[in-house]
Amino acid sequence: MDRTSIIAVAVAVAVLFGWEFWYAPKMYKQQAAQHAVSPGPVESPQQPPPGQTPSFQPAKPLAATEPSVRETIVKASSASVEYEFTNIGGGIEHVVLLQHEAEQGGHVTLNEFGSVPIGAISTQAGEGTNVGYTVTKSGGAVVCERTAPDGLRIVKKFTLPTETSGAKEFIVNLDVTFQNTAPEPYHAPVYYVYVGSAAKIHQRDLPTYTAFDWYAGKAMETSVMWFDAGRIPLLGIQTSAAKDRYEAAAKEITWVGVKSQYFTTMLTPLDDKGEPSSQGQTVWARRFPLPDEPKEPKLYGIEGALAMPGFELKPGETHEEHFQIYSGPKDYRILKQLGDAQSEIMKFGMFKIVSIFLLKMMNTLKGVLGSFAAAIIVMTFIIRGAMWPLQNKANQSMKRMQALQPKMTELREKYKDDPTKMNQELMKLYRDYGASPFAGCLPMFVQIPVFFGFYAMLGTAIELRGSHFLWVKDLSQPDTVAHIAGFPVNILPLCMAATMLVQMQLTPKSGDAMQQRIFMFVPLIFISFCYNFASALALYWTVQNLFSIVQLYITKNQPVPALKKIESPNDKKRGKR
Repeated sequence: MDRTSIIAVAVAVAVLFGWEFWYAPKMYKQQAAQHAVSPGPVESPQQPPPGQTPSFQPAKPLAATEPSVRETIVKASSASVEYEFTNIGGGIEHVVLLQHEAEQGGHVTLNEFGSVPIGAISTQAGEGTNVGYTVTKSGGAVVCERTAPDGLRIVKKFTLPTETSGAKEFIVNLDVTFQNTAPEPYHAPVYYVYVGSAAKIHQRDLPTYTAFDWYAGKAMETSVMWFDAGRIPLLGIQTSAAKDRYEAAAKEITWVGVKSQYFTTMLTPLDDKGEPSSQGQTVWARRFPLPDEPKEPKLYGIEGALAMPGFELKPGETHEEHFQIYSGPKDYRILKQLGDAQSEIMKFGMFKIVSIFLLKMMNTLKGVLGSFAAAIIVMTFIIRGAMWPLQNKANQSMKRMQALQPKMTELREKYKDDPTKMNQELMKLYRDYGASPFAGCLPMFVQIPVFFGFYAMLGTAIELRGSHFLWVKDLSQPDTVAHIAGFPVNILPLCMAATMLVQMQLTPKSGDAMQQRIFMFVPLIFISFCYNFASALALYWTVQNLFSIVQLYITKNQPVPALKKIESPNDKKRGKR
């Protein structure tokens, strides 16, 4: 390793340790308070220039200024979910998932820190939701109703789930009736229905997992980081101001949702037949600070709403709308049952096909083996077994490159003053003997989609949450066993890096200095991806490294291929003549 490489490795290690020691402890601080700081008022959306989709201007809020209301909570439960309804805003204040344990005890709670209940309604984005409703529970439904000073009566009927499995286990149907009880006509050009909020549920969740999503032909995502001021990396120079709200418009918005790493709340407009209606026209979201000590960086949650087309009501007339509310796990198999692209909230990314295949394969093997860890290990053997011929071919090519080393050294010395000629002769040498300086990289490149497919799948799918393996308490989280000076000690990523180094030592050297330098940085690159990620990813990569080491031991005693020129088509023609 030359001096430049040593310095580069030292800098990379210093950055990794610096991140963990200074930044991560602040970012990972667990939030224990129960209510978020209420954000300030938000201005109404402005009319866009001609030719753009309009951002609807409300004529007036659904409620005029009213006296403050004392909060009352009504609880209603299904088989696996407890809902807490509030009279302030007339909606679901908390969703307690009884089958999912929280990291610090109790159960996972959705919309825990938000200032707006799920199902709240207003005609101004972010305003007019803290008004009083009468809340009553009757059988499997909860009804919230109020009559505003302007005479508009709103009745919301939340029908609780009765199923005990699948998507319907987490679905609440919301039916809203607007009635004009005033003697004058009522007109609202637009109204907003709120999907609630999301915030991190694990101590070490990355902030990018907390996001607002919506769908109009394709899924769009806005994480809490989107609102930050733009800055030049490392230098910290600000390039754009922080943003206090997110708004976007489209012709047919099918659903909106807020999500954390493994859970989500989604709101879908329905028609009179209970089918998705794609009536949404505008989406709105804002982030809010979670209650914590006044330290940087701040931790944020996100809340949002869907703007629906307005309506006009003559005195005594009514208008009805229907919505579906899903509050539960981000389980791909469950979300697919919703049937209107709600599974796109998983955001598997560019390797979506690979991620879905690996997820189905893992779940199938888990059903047979009874353990997700065993499923991942068997998956690794299946994937690596399929790649065995490719790896063997790469090893043979690297040995051929090894045998060519004297000839390559001779050419470099002969043409050291003419780099262009030297490269031409080297390429001719590779062609003549059927060797490739990049053959050793090919198996690694083939594995990249698998690695990132795993990365995306394990970062969003809930199946691994709470799964144990040896010392690993949760395969969906880092396997931290101790802290040294505030730095977490994660065993599996360190094992992964160690096995990669062993694999590199056993791999035949091609003699290409640039390629060897690239390989030298591979362990650092992979450990940066895996160190604070789901330990299941490090488990997969460690097992596949061990598989490669065994393969290299088996093939290392194979004789070096004899150097023999490959006869070109021109040579064959000359031989015939």
